[in-house]
Order: sequence, then C-alpha cells, then structure tokens
Amino acid sequence: MAAIGAVGLAAALIAVGSHHEAWFDEAQAWLLARDSTLTELLRERLHYEGSPGLWHAVLWLASHAGYPFAALWLISSAIAVSSAFLILRAAPFPVWLRFGIIGSYFFAYQYSVVARSYALDLLLVPLAACLFPQRATRPLPYAIVLGLLANTNTHSFLVAGTLCAETLLLGLRAGTWRQPAFLSSMVVFALCALSAILQAWPAPDVSFGAAGIHFDRADRLLSEAFVGGVPFGTLDVPVLVQRLATLLILLPSLVLFHRAGTFILVGALILSLMVFSAVQHANLWHSGILFLVWIFGLWISWPTLNAGSRTLRRLVLASVAGLVLLQDVQTAAAWIREVREPYSSGREAAALVRAARERDSAARVAAIGFKAFSIQPWLPRNVFANYVGGASNPAFYLWDRRQRFSPRVELVSFRAALAGGYDLIVLSTDLPPGLDLDAYRAAGSEKGYCVTANIPGHLIWKTDRVEDDGILLFQRCRSAHDADG
Repeated sequence: MAAIGAVGLAAALIAVGSHHEAWFDEAQAWLLARDSTLTELLRERLHYEGSPGLWHAVLWLASHAGYPFAALWLISSAIAVSSAFLILRAAPFPVWLRFGIIGSYFFAYQYSVVARSYALDLLLVPLAACLFPQRATRPLPYAIVLGLLANTNTHSFLVAGTLCAETLLLGLRAGTWRQPAFLSSMVVFALCALSAILQAWPAPDVSFGAAGIHFDRADRLLSEAFVGGVPFGTLDVPVLVQRLATLLILLPSLVLFHRAGTFILVGALILSLMVFSAVQHANLWHSGILFLVWIFGLWISWPTLNAGSRTLRRLVLASVAGLVLLQDVQTAAAWIREVREPYSSGREAAALVRAARERDSAARVAAIGFKAFSIQPWLPRNVFANYVGGASNPAFYLWDRRQRFSPRVELVSFRAALAGGYDLIVLSTDLPPGLDLDAYRAAGSEKGYCVTANIPGHLIWKTDRVEDDGILLFQRCRSAHDADG
C-alpha cells in the first residue's frame, strides 16, 4: 500500500511539476549554490539570506554535479514522495487519513512542486514523529533528525530547538541525562544548532530585517495553515470567520493533546512559530510549518485516541477529515492552476534575453526589481549590466544595503535605466502600491523604448493568485510609430 500510494503521488507530481516555472526564491537558492564554493556558501552567502544551509547544500551538490535547473522541482518532489512512503508505512492513522495527508496542500503542492527548503520539513518532521516514542531509549537517531531539521530553515530551527528542549527535560526528570548515549545526542544536536546559527546569523549590512511586531501576521498564518482559502476562490475571508473556523476545527485535536499529555509540547511549538512570525517578516507559505506541527502532534498523541472515549475519537476523526478534505480540494485547485497558468515569467524572459544577446553579443541588459533575477538560472552568468558593475558573478541577488541596485520596482530606477541607454530592460511587474504599468510604459515611450514582450506570471496560493511575477521587456523602438503606440 505504501509503495502504491507513493508511486501515485509521484505520478501526480510529475504531471503537475513538469508545468512549473521556478520563481525568484527557487532561483535564488539555486544561484547561491551554483555560483559559490561550498565554503563560500556556508560561511558567507547565507548571512545575507537569514537561513541555515541544508537545502542550499543539497542544491550545491546537484548544481555542481551538472543537474539541470529545469528539473529543480524533481528534487523537492522526490523528498515529498519519500515522506509519503514514510507516512503511509509508519503513521498510526487510519488508511484514509494517511492518504488524505499526503494529498494535502503543503505535501502535494506548496512544499513539493514549489522547490524550497520546506520540502525537507515534509520528510524530517514525520521522521521525528516516528522516532519520538524512542527518544529516551534511542536518543541519538532522534537528535540527528532534529539537528538536520534545525539546519533546514529558521522556522524549523525553532521546532527542532523546542523538541530538543523537551527531550532534555525528559532526561533530567528521568535521571537518564548522565548516560553516554543521552549526552552524545545532546552534543550532536548542540553542534548542529550551532552550525545553523553560524550560517544564518544576519550580516551587519544585510538589507532586510525585522518588520516590527505585528500579531496579525501570526494570526493570519494560523488561519492559513488550516482553513485559509474558504470559501474557495478567494483569500478575502473575514478574519473573525477564519479565527472561529480555525478554533472549531482544532478544538477536538487540542482535547486529544491534553489527554495525551502532549498539549504543552504542541502548544510550545505553535507559540514559538507564531511569536517568531509576529516579530519577523512572514509569508503565507510559512503557515505550512504550523500544519506539519499539527500532524506531528496528532502522530505522537494518536495512541491515546485509540484507547480513549468513542465520543472524542469521533470528534477528532470528523474534524481531521474535514480539514484534510479541504486541503485536498485546495491541492486539486492549485494543480489545475499550475497546469493552466504560468507561475513565473523567468524561463520565457530568459529565452528572449538569450536570443537578443545572440543577435548582438554587446547588447547591454538592465534589471528593475529583484524578481527579474528569476531569469538568471537559465543563463550561464549574470547578464545585468546595472548589477555588480556588470560582472559575470554573482548572478544571485545579494541582500546587501551597500550595493546600489534597488530590489524594488521603483520608477526612479527605471528612469535611470532608460537614461543609461541599455539595449534591453527587464522590468518585474510586481509593482509598489499606487503604481501601474502604464506609468512605466509612458516613461519608456518618452525615451524611445517600447514593450517588446509582456510575459505573465503569478504565484499560486491554494485556490487563488497572490503575488505578481510577470516581466516586461523594453527595447529601443524601431520607429516613432512604435513609441507612440
């Protein structure tokens, strides 16, 4: 059954993933790996990304082994399929629930088709749940998994740290902390955690940072992890409705956690993630870590449900079934959009830039906005003459406030590029609030530039679109009539 389910998911991911166009975040991780030595990557580059480098190390191995960027989604999908096999084989849930989980939105789309570091969470969090009951008798394997989890991303670092703290308290209470195996496991995790901190600690000149304390971000992530996207086709659900729906659907699980003695642990995991989201910038996709924590809590608490009251069992199964059904429908909606609609404009824009450079090797190309860098993995080196002085390396975007290139799609930056006389301008269509593309077209026309390509793209979130990821290509107009048009 496990093999059949994993093969079925693999087939679905291949069918959908083959249509996926990688956007900036996927491209950035690949470029960091491709254009760096392993030492540079882990000791220097990641300080400007704010993330430990396990995923980047995987991509470093792939890119330096000649693996094609076009198949990046296969790496994350393979990890998701491995996780599916583990869940189908080892999870304590009913068969229908195991299949429902592997078909849920974060497992079957957001963390699998979209190739990000969170793909590793799909495997490591269930693996930690599988090893959780033996953490006192076999602490080293559990510590190794937590150490890997800590090096996946900053959110997973919090999860791993909380789980390790629980294991440490368990050892102190049980008096097993003096045993060599326990001490070794703590040393292993401490070294892994230290490695993650040393890699991800922000550089003093990094150009992003805390976005202020906003608890509404944490509130939204909690809703998006479970009921966000209701009703189908819109993200504009009243906040109060989302809060109530989230509370109702989680209430039976919370009762289960209380009876299983896991409430404090799961609560600490969720609280740490929500506080971090409130004080740091958070995006919708971070909500998937909360979903995985919920799966972890169910996994380690399920034996209590099997031995508990029939009423609680029915309530938990009903709430879980409703949530999984919702997620599976959202997976299907995202799959349909992925097949029908462009996710990113990077590949098509790169082909046009490559063709222009083949016609004229001296053609100078400028980028406006950091999302324009999604074209770079499709080209052998940096092609933007207005970035790092036109040097061939790096091709990734360096989040360093000392550099002159602005990550934002500012009209003043576009006018500067027009004045610079570049042959081709690659403009991200992810515009600041209050501006529209007509202002950029008009500015280009004033300087004799025309739009030669309008390449659409948008990020998919469940049943809807969220961020614009299109590109406009500007070139010198061939005639005055073109400029007027």
